[in-house]
Amino acid sequence: MPGAPDGRPDDPTYTSPVVIGIDASRAFSAFPTGIGVYSTEVISGLAKDPPADLRLYLNARHPPEHAPRLPEGSEYLPIPLRRGWTRLRLRWELARRPPELLFVPAYRLPPGRLPPSVVTVHGVEHRMTGSAYSGAAGRAVDDFVRDTLSRARRVITPSETTRSDLCQLYGADPARITVIAHGVSAALVGVDPGTTDAELERLGVPRPYLLVVGAHHPRKNVQQAVRALAAAFPGSADSPSLVVANATGEAASELARLAEELGLGQRVLLLPHLGPAALASLYRGSEATLVPSLYEGFGLPALEAMALGSPVLAGDAGAVAEVAAGAAILLPARDLQRWAEGIRELHTSPDLRRHLSGLGRERSGRYTWERSVAAHRALLLEELSAGRAVPSSPTPRPSPAPPPPP
Repeated sequence: MPGAPDGRPDDPTYTSPVVIGIDASRAFSAFPTGIGVYSTEVISGLAKDPPADLRLYLNARHPPEHAPRLPEGSEYLPIPLRRGWTRLRLRWELARRPPELLFVPAYRLPPGRLPPSVVTVHGVEHRMTGSAYSGAAGRAVDDFVRDTLSRARRVITPSETTRSDLCQLYGADPARITVIAHGVSAALVGVDPGTTDAELERLGVPRPYLLVVGAHHPRKNVQQAVRALAAAFPGSADSPSLVVANATGEAASELARLAEELGLGQRVLLLPHLGPAALASLYRGSEATLVPSLYEGFGLPALEAMALGSPVLAGDAGAVAEVAAGAAILLPARDLQRWAEGIRELHTSPDLRRHLSGLGRERSGRYTWERSVAAHRALLLEELSAGRAVPSSPTPRPSPAPPPPP
């Protein structure tokens, strides 16, 4: 019947759906780290209760096995391209069929004219630890950050530290930056503690041991942990081992060579990227988790360790000090002697380990992905409203979730 509100495009009462486009190219990996964890958790959470129809752009031929089912009205859009995906393929798709709002969870906007955009800047480690970045790599990240600050309508950071860094180093407008902290994955904390011993045996991990998670970049400073272990227990066969998880490629080879040079031999165990069951067991079974990073925009391994009861010894610069404030031992990341003393004290003091474990569990409880997703949803709805693009059947807007108190 002409004019009936049947949802057809030729119906004068028809209103096209409001769409939020999301760069999901870093989400849904089988073994996500860092930005991949963030993208996966936030996008998965938004998909459960979307603020509008979602269009998830993927640099793949089909949605990954781990991608969640989307509600009616939302879609995955596979647009694969081997090289230049953001610069070429995503840009072309946005020009061809622009959404009302674009959300980019990882720094980099496509070039050219774009819809109003919300972009997450995770940190400025390239500025704070320049020696850990090659000249080209550091310049590329710096260009992405400057471009984002000049073109994005809103910027999200995971910490007050990163927000302050953007304002001080780049003159960013603080009113355009919203802090939304990360959380701890339910897939990690939900692993049955009763499986820890069996999982450690399967991995070939001897107790006692210290743990480092992540060795994919020089700024992670993992070599400092190896040197500190050697300095803490010179010539001692009774020292704990050091387990380095997510250690692959040239970084793993360099750590193996260093361990041999320092006479640590089999006391340094290098493991590849691990799933939630293995990683949760490593945290739970460790004497302590070491986070020797020179600088972090958030510091997810420290938060995960605290949530799973592992005492934390971390560098005192960057957002790790913000996330773990009052619940960890914080030391200058380059001070080898103090790190050796800290490792020795943790190993020889069960009371200290229990105390830090309790503080860490309490502190980590303030950071959840549910809280983070709610804040993202509220911000995206706010931006849709600001552009007067409001969903025809809007999801009830939750109250913005502030970052956890210090």
